[in-house]
Amino acid sequence: MKYIVDVNLPKKFSFFNNPNFKFVADIDLTFSDSDIWNYAIENKLIILTKDSDFYHRSILAKSRPKVVYFDLGNRTLRQLYEYFTDNWQTIENSLANTDLIVATRNSIDELI
Repeated sequence: MKYIVDVNLPKKFSFFNNPNFKFVADIDLTFSDSDIWNYAIENKLIILTKDSDFYHRSILAKSRPKVVYFDLGNRTLRQLYEYFTDNWQTIENSLANTDLIVATRNSIDELI
């Protein structure tokens, strides 16, 4: 699986130090949410974001990329790293069954 990481997640985060992760900041910092959405569809990328707009758009859209919406509140890099370490495999496994995942501190929910 390949991903596009929204600007609201840390680019310097070592977890994303992998060729399967592209960063909006490296593609075009002026990208709007619609640009990110369309780029993800065109390039078959999964959007990783903390922006609830992608969650709402996924619910309403007929054509959509897969989206993982992280509703985690404010977390330190260490806490975020621990969250990813503890939950990433579950998230990736869930992506086989759904187009939208909401990942919170206490659950990983497949919605669409």
